[in-house]
Amino acid sequence: MLIPSKSATLSPSMRREDASSKKQIPSRPKSGYIKTLDGWRTLAVGAVILYHPRAITIGSVDFSKLQSFGDRGVQLFFAISGILICSRLLEEQRLHGHISLRGFYIRRVFRIQPAAIVFLVAVGILAMAGTIHPTLPASLSSLFCYRNFYEALNKATSPDDRYTTHFWSLAVEEHFYLLLPSLLLFGRKRIVPILATLSVIFFLWPPMAHHFRIFDSPLAAWRTDMALRDLLVPALLAVLLTKPDFRSWMTKISSRNALILLTIAALLLSQLLLKGHLMGEITCIGFPLMVITTMLHPEGWVGRLLETRLFLFVGRISYSLYLWQELFFLHRRDDSSLRFLQSAPWNLIALLVCAILSYYVVEKPLMRLGHRLAPPATPGRNDLGKLTAS
Repeated sequence: MLIPSKSATLSPSMRREDASSKKQIPSRPKSGYIKTLDGWRTLAVGAVILYHPRAITIGSVDFSKLQSFGDRGVQLFFAISGILICSRLLEEQRLHGHISLRGFYIRRVFRIQPAAIVFLVAVGILAMAGTIHPTLPASLSSLFCYRNFYEALNKATSPDDRYTTHFWSLAVEEHFYLLLPSLLLFGRKRIVPILATLSVIFFLWPPMAHHFRIFDSPLAAWRTDMALRDLLVPALLAVLLTKPDFRSWMTKISSRNALILLTIAALLLSQLLLKGHLMGEITCIGFPLMVITTMLHPEGWVGRLLETRLFLFVGRISYSLYLWQELFFLHRRDDSSLRFLQSAPWNLIALLVCAILSYYVVEKPLMRLGHRLAPPATPGRNDLGKLTAS
């Protein structure tokens, strides 16, 4: 007795559907790369670079007031990191049911440390050549990620230690990397109230410390306890975005770049009417809202601008740009053997050369190695291979 095949028992339309289903190409794995974040990194590093030179004037127009916003570039970096790192960890937790601390720290070490060490080695070589004269304690504090506390506690440092002062922000981020994964891992079911409580505490702490003059150091703002709010608030928003109701609400109120325009207006009013007071509080909340706006609405004109090739390229090498800009753009009133390389246009040329070499020779290969040793939950940019995350 002959048994009819399955295809023979199906109608012509059903056979076509069955054939088409067999021909379907497996969908690509979800990518963790968010293009607009590279665009925001471009704005952040651009603000930092413009903050350091002498007052910029074009003709009779003085841009010094615009330069004063440059120190907010670091806060924008913090907003990006808080959202991105928390989102990556939450995605790993959702896909695998847990967070691998080992994998996270392997990827972070290979992402951050190699390029930073290369920069510090270059500073050391210049010191041995007698070109600049940094102190050993300052260099060690940069290497071992406590530069922010070193600066806050030491009132007198060598002028050439300023070439590594930007390591204070890297120290803050490293301390945040120690805190956030543990909170997500051990406080998973109560992460929203935990992060909300910490965000409120650290949001109020800097103005209270300033009001009551708890710290007399002018660089106390670089301490981790004073800067942590700029990472905790974005992390809290990243967690809330996993809630469908909150994400839907944020999608609605962030349409037409309303939150971006509101943040810019608040910053201008703070500068014009309050002489900069409350600006830190505004950026602490406003910057992550601006970043989230373009994440939810990449099709808007701001999102499209941030995803142009120039913005994406500069954002891609922004970490190396941030590392090396201090050496070439930090204005020194006293004589320096680097004076030639600290004058336009040679400072820009030197910065681009060092940053591009740092990215393609150090950053990119070491990121690949870190991702091979500890594959992330979602793939990232194509230029880093299939198992990467930005």
